[in-house]
Amino acid sequence: MKNWTKNWVRAAAVVVATATVAAPAFATDSRINALSGGNLALTPTMGFNEKTITIDDTANIYLMPQFLPAHKNSVDSDATSGAAYGTMNVRYALSDDAVLLIYGKRSPWANFVKMQSIGGKNAADTAGYGTSQDPTNHLVGLGFGIKAGESLRLGAHMSLGGHKAEGDGSNQNNNSVFDFGAGVGFDLNETNSLDFGIGLRSGSFNQSANSIVTYESQGLLGFNLVGRGKFQVHQIAKIVPFLAINYDGRAVQATAQNSPQGAPPKFGRNVNLAFNLGTDLAIQPVDGVIVQPGLGFGIVQSSVNGNNDNQTNWDQEVSNRNIFHYGFAAEAKAFDWMVLRLGARQTVAQDNFNATTRNNVSVTGEQHVSKVINKVTTGMGFKLMGWELDVNVDPTYYNNGIFAATGNATGGWGVDWALLYRW
Repeated sequence: MKNWTKNWVRAAAVVVATATVAAPAFATDSRINALSGGNLALTPTMGFNEKTITIDDTANIYLMPQFLPAHKNSVDSDATSGAAYGTMNVRYALSDDAVLLIYGKRSPWANFVKMQSIGGKNAADTAGYGTSQDPTNHLVGLGFGIKAGESLRLGAHMSLGGHKAEGDGSNQNNNSVFDFGAGVGFDLNETNSLDFGIGLRSGSFNQSANSIVTYESQGLLGFNLVGRGKFQVHQIAKIVPFLAINYDGRAVQATAQNSPQGAPPKFGRNVNLAFNLGTDLAIQPVDGVIVQPGLGFGIVQSSVNGNNDNQTNWDQEVSNRNIFHYGFAAEAKAFDWMVLRLGARQTVAQDNFNATTRNNVSVTGEQHVSKVINKVTTGMGFKLMGWELDVNVDPTYYNNGIFAATGNATGGWGVDWALLYRW
């Protein structure tokens, strides 16, 4: 009874009083989501959550596949997008130092590469046809990671995705994407390390209605660079600096669905560049507890233009967003089979919009808008007989309750989960 009480008091004290980041490595994206208040909607071109870089987990093997050798002989299913969507990953140990990854993903009908500019426009929108959708509903891939010697780790993955819908001629689409990632890691000694990752992406998308191409994007190119270090600065603390750079761009051709045959299409192009730099401090005061405060600063630069006469100055926008964020994540082992998680983050964002021109005439002046965004995340992890379950709970769910009982709906399920099995 004394041990039971002691465990609960220790977990509650750490999570409530200090709150922050990761200890025993459970599973996947649901664990990362429960530990960070990162607001992905705030940075649509980045899709950025720095905890994916700074916390060692199965979730970061796509950014830095050299971590694969640390996750042998396991399979997981991650339903962060709902029960009908998510990922399936199988990691099989070829040897003590080499791991093969096989994975598949079905994503909802949404932008695979989020191209909306900071000012709320994208190339198709600028051309006059609203928000474009680039669905890639089915994705399969292979990965490989190896520890080469005492201090070097290497990894790579490659995937192909696509979606083809055949209808009665009123709505058809045919989309494809290619994704490649590679990483290298250096163990400087038993406690310090450096890791780097690179990703490349290309693809094409088109949609037809009544035998007319209504939307087509070409020349899609995206890449990301990530890096992090982990350095022991105290007996119970490590500093984890990180850097992330993302780029994506594409050209868009759009034609109104009801346009007569031969009507001239409109054109647009969108280019986004994002940069984020910061550091976390990982503190482990006692076994089973990790507290990880952190801060960072980022800049997102976007440019978009569109036209209906093959000229580049018909409608254009250049903008940037400065982002400062700080927060923490905490993870505490309540029992041998249960972990409690909490994350919180505050982001200060400033938008700087340059003038938008139409027909070479400025129609809006430059404006500066600052705002503060707060977010809290919660979650739990369970472990039993080789099975591990992570649950990420939207805090508003605690107020709304179960919809069947209260009638108050929580968007996006309110709960997402990941199930993992090791053998």
